[in-house]
Amino acid sequence: MSDERERLSSSLSDDARAAFAERVVHVLGAEQTLSGPALATYSPRGRAPAVVARPTAVEGVRAAVVLAFEAGAAIVPWGSGSRQALGYPPERCDLVLSLERLNRVIAYDPADLTITIEAGMTHTALANHLAAARQMLPLDPPLPARATIGGTLATAISGLRGALYGDTRDLVLGLRVVDVSGEIVRAGGSVVKSSTGYGMRRLYTGALGSLGVITEASFKLVPTPETETTVIAACATSHQAWDAAIRASQLATRPAAVAALPAAALPELARLAPGHMDEALLAVRLPGVASAVSRAATSLERTLSRMGARPLLTLNTAATVAFWTSVNDFPALRTGPREALARVSTLPSETMPALDAAQSLASEHNLTLHWLADLQSGTLWLRLSDPAATSGATGHAFAAALRATLTAFARRWPRAILLACPPTFVADIPIWGEEPETLSLMREIKRRFDPNRLLNPGRLVGRL
Repeated sequence: MSDERERLSSSLSDDARAAFAERVVHVLGAEQTLSGPALATYSPRGRAPAVVARPTAVEGVRAAVVLAFEAGAAIVPWGSGSRQALGYPPERCDLVLSLERLNRVIAYDPADLTITIEAGMTHTALANHLAAARQMLPLDPPLPARATIGGTLATAISGLRGALYGDTRDLVLGLRVVDVSGEIVRAGGSVVKSSTGYGMRRLYTGALGSLGVITEASFKLVPTPETETTVIAACATSHQAWDAAIRASQLATRPAAVAALPAAALPELARLAPGHMDEALLAVRLPGVASAVSRAATSLERTLSRMGARPLLTLNTAATVAFWTSVNDFPALRTGPREALARVSTLPSETMPALDAAQSLASEHNLTLHWLADLQSGTLWLRLSDPAATSGATGHAFAAALRATLTAFARRWPRAILLACPPTFVADIPIWGEEPETLSLMREIKRRFDPNRLLNPGRLVGRL
């Protein structure tokens, strides 16, 4: 680490932190701040803040950021905390800036299929608000009752329906962001035809709050389909599931999601498909007009049977929604003391070779592997765990096996990211995979947006 970075990353003294916390409480008021024992709930990866700000309006966000900027205090933006395991631990954490109370609908135009909402609204609350007009925002974060809109934008979560409806960056029309000096920045607009700030809104999305604090977002919505059906089939191998997925993509009714996973990966799936724990299951989500969906499901079942796969279940709309909610929770950043979650982003055609490699490496290093493959986007989630975790053995062997597995995997698939693992393992594992060729550009962007490294310092690739 350079001398300059050491200077910029140096922690505030205890006295300075106490004075800063006192100032935040004085300006925002006790009703919008937390201190004392309550800080434990808002301590990202064990980094306890000096104070938590919980403003009820964007003016409070601005005030808190200005105070932090003046004091040189590090800021960790916070939604519900459900994605705080992502990335490296923050190098410093003086202020946790919670957006959970900014949870209102600012503007909604059902006729134009657009909505503007505050960043602290949860996905479940948004879905409930849109239900009466039969509209939806087709992003599928894990734990939607907790996951906030701001957290989804900060982490660029798209979910399993992205190939049909678009990913997070495609669906967001505009953002309202508070920059590190407290200025309000608008990127994009609130209507579909607006292109102003297009590049900026894509830049903020996925930046983990390291370039600014997202306080408000505008989205384009889609109509809720008349009906949805999910066809679940058992396949002898994951490669047979891949071949079946190709056939599914050729249906007249385009699938919203095509995923493969072992039945043992999810309790809900194990319940639906008893006796198939060692097989790869293919799940195809078909949305649309009832008559077309029915024809597509029948055609798919026949095709799967001819290929040697065995159709097991055809779920109606209510069961489909419940099933995919369970599947979407597989990438939740909840891991045990001997468990890790990784994500691999590759071409759809490379999904099966990547899975083969993961299975081979897991076996070589004596790790248990559960997986979920999005066969339309080429995204693969891997849950690696220690089969000896209940034996009382130390975790050193698991840490070494995990490190060796991910290091070897990242040599061929550079976009292999460790999403969550025991905190003590983080320092020695390539969390963000291979460093991208654009890292120098990313460093320059961080320098220009946040020259003193106050916004979530050290969380991103390259410890940005």
